[in-house]
This record gives sequence, structure tokens and C-alpha cells, in this order.
Amino acid sequence: MVVNVCLRLLGFLNADMRLSYPPGIVPAPFFTTAMQVASRLFLMWAVCYPFPELNGSAWYSSMLLAWSTTEVIRYSYFALKQFDAVPGWLHWLRYSAFLILYPIGISSEVAMTLKALFGPAAELAWWYPYALAAVLLSYIPGGWIFWFPGTIFYT
Repeated sequence: MVVNVCLRLLGFLNADMRLSYPPGIVPAPFFTTAMQVASRLFLMWAVCYPFPELNGSAWYSSMLLAWSTTEVIRYSYFALKQFDAVPGWLHWLRYSAFLILYPIGISSEVAMTLKALFGPAAELAWWYPYALAAVLLSYIPGGWIFWFPGTIFYT
């Protein structure tokens, strides 16, 4: 339960930090950042929080591993970039790790949502499974849009 509370707090702070940066501080398109933050907030507040019994699954652990590893790499890179001190290996990680971490993260997010959808979602509200299904449908174009351009432009 402590991990879940910390996850929600850190997710909120991450969302606030990433969406409130002045343009140019973090070189990422606003739409991409907003979609990534929205998916994490969705998972934290619409899946993990109302259904804590799902948080013991391997999918939850792999989701947290992918998210946290991504953020450690991202913010280490940005911090060192402020001093023009980014080592080559970190630069490589920043633009290559997503090839492994993104499929792990997105498949974990989808699996967690499916576990909620086909599990306890209907007990929460009659409309909840439909809302979860609608969000899952957004992963079809979203997964392709976020992963494929990165494999072309950032590697």
C-alpha cells in the first residue's frame, strides 16, 4: 500500500513538472508529453488505486520498472546536459533504452487495464468497463505513434 501511495504522489509531481516546464527546458513535444503523463495518471488513478488487488501482479512490477528506469535515464540526462557533461553511454541510453522499455511499459499498462476490465471493474460502476475499454482503444494508434517514430528518428 505504501508503494501505491508513493507512486500516486510521484506521478502527480512528475505530471506537474513535465507539463509546467517553460518551452525549451525539456525538448519534447507538448502532445507527446501530455499523452505519456495522461496514460500514467490513468493507470495510477483509474486502475491501480480503485483495484489495489491488481498491484501484486508481475505486470504492476514490470510497469513500475519500465517507468522508473525511463525517468532515471531521462532526468539524469537532462541534469547533466545543463552542464554539457553527458557521458556517451548515457546519451546512448537516453535514445536507445526505449526500444526495450517502451514495449515493456505499454504491454504492462495494457495488461493491468485488461486485468481491471475483465476483473473487478464492473463492481465499481456499470460504466467503468466501457471507460476502460475506450482508453484501451486509444493504445492502438498511441502505441504506434509513440514507438515507431522513435525507432526512426532517435536511434
